[in-house]
Amino acid sequence: MKGNMFCIAVCDDEPSDREEIVKMTKEICHLEHIESEISCFSDPEELLRAIEKGKCYDLLLMDVIMPRQTGVEIVRDLRAKKQEVSIVFISSNREMALMGYEVSAARYLAKPLEREKLREAITFCYGQSCNQEELLIPINGGVKKVSSREICYIEIKGRKSRIVQEKEKCDTSLSIDKLEKMLAGKGFIRCHQSFLVNCSYIRTLRTSLIELTDGTEIPVSKHRVKEVRRLFFDYMEQ
Repeated sequence: MKGNMFCIAVCDDEPSDREEIVKMTKEICHLEHIESEISCFSDPEELLRAIEKGKCYDLLLMDVIMPRQTGVEIVRDLRAKKQEVSIVFISSNREMALMGYEVSAARYLAKPLEREKLREAITFCYGQSCNQEELLIPINGGVKKVSSREICYIEIKGRKSRIVQEKEKCDTSLSIDKLEKMLAGKGFIRCHQSFLVNCSYIRTLRTSLIELTDGTEIPVSKHRVKEVRRLFFDYMEQ
């Protein structure tokens, strides 16, 4: 990724399908707090030329059946050139799914495209792309490396955010909104305006609170209950 920017290429020769994919992708990235840059291609050869000229993408959302070359053939070419990029194939031809997995596609989505399945695919690939374990967190005029996997939860403390790990705590000037964006796709849920929780530390999910494995209880806002349950069950099914 370029900084925190998640670069996505959409390649589909059908204009209406291409526009729908782009529209859904923009909405999903906005809702999931993923800073993204989306490029569109109607011709797979145009996409290849852009990559050959040095353009880097983190994710390709690609139709399988296109003129001259199939999406699978394009990805084989990219893999042969050691291009590391996540692939999500989107096609009305379900019989092509196995071919997609031959080139290590992350997901294969059928047309007509379902928004929720696209959301899961994008957040999964985003998490894979920014899967560096350590975050650089400014603290007390310096910088601290913090492993995202070791963060139990984050809460607002006055004008700062407190990062709570199993063995230690630290305060940072970064806002909880900024930390939420940095941790997007890593299994964190914003259950309350003041709390961001790591799903891997959740023991019990109730209507009004979350109990963590160490017994800590975190409040759940009334207007976030439905979304928290959905995100938690999505996490458990991965």
